[in-house]
Amino acid sequence: MLELKNVTKKYGRKIVLDNVSIQFRKGRVSCLLGINGVGKSTTMKAICRLIPIHSGEITVDGARICEKNIDKICFIPDLPIFDLNCRVTENFRIARVLFPNFDEKKAKEISEFFQLDQTKRLKDLSKGNLAKFNLIIGLAQNAEYVLLDEPFSGIDLFTREDFIGAFRSKFMKEGQTIIITTHEIDEIEGIAEDIILLEDGRVIKTFTKEEAQAEGLNIVETMRKVYRGGGK
Repeated sequence: MLELKNVTKKYGRKIVLDNVSIQFRKGRVSCLLGINGVGKSTTMKAICRLIPIHSGEITVDGARICEKNIDKICFIPDLPIFDLNCRVTENFRIARVLFPNFDEKKAKEISEFFQLDQTKRLKDLSKGNLAKFNLIIGLAQNAEYVLLDEPFSGIDLFTREDFIGAFRSKFMKEGQTIIITTHEIDEIEGIAEDIILLEDGRVIKTFTKEEAQAEGLNIVETMRKVYRGGGK
């Protein structure tokens, strides 16, 4: 399990995360949802130790996240982090060096599923194809915990639907935990299991898809009910 315990993060006087506690259960697909600026990306960066926190604790499988266990976690931001002048296949070879568990064969298989031209340089890819490349890099690392920040940004609707339809059966390994932030809320209905709603840097509600369905609601309807009802 990946867990945040009473985490606070500030930028100057502005509190971005306010005493946040979240449990991301192993083997589940969790979604951090909320409007822009509520702390979704900050939460992910804090988990990966890309930014310091002011108080609280973040643990993975019961231990504080440190250099010894950080490789259990893979974080893929919404912007490309690889060499734009290199071809897709060349960047796969770079990833193999950077990430010990990177599965180049799996990366190529997902590329074929996405119909991503592996001979193109990253700088020549469209925004949607760059987003596909980022997704491929994340999923092919086979990390125990994969954090995807706005993974569907720029990807066309039909490709998103194809990807989400094949997500669990083709791309997730058994026991893997996926944590997603996204604005494409309607499309994640098919894969989201645990939902965490943020507002003003605070967790205002956590619920499962099963709990929403028991009330006769989907994720979007539950969100609407929570925000209109003041978090109730």
